[in-house]
Amino acid sequence: MRTPARLLGPALAFVITFFAGSAAAFADQPTGGAWPDGKERSDLWLLVLFGGGTVGLFIVISLFALLTARNNYVPPAPGKEIHVRTDNSPTPHH
Repeated sequence: MRTPARLLGPALAFVITFFAGSAAAFADQPTGGAWPDGKERSDLWLLVLFGGGTVGLFIVISLFALLTARNNYVPPAPGKEIHVRTDNSPTPHH
């Protein structure tokens, strides 16, 4: 994977998740008296609420990924000595 793809992937995922998470902010209220009128919220408050939740989720996932990342075990190179069995006993498996 090349560097532009590594940078574009998380950026694209952020944009898609941001729009999907903030879609509820643009939803219409039902017609009629199904819901009482609530207090009016500013666009900035809605952006902080929905966008901040999305950014916070990305931060939590990134921190979890960093905390659980580990290097894969690489066994040492095999030695040059050869072990020859002289008896016919079964090989012990540990």
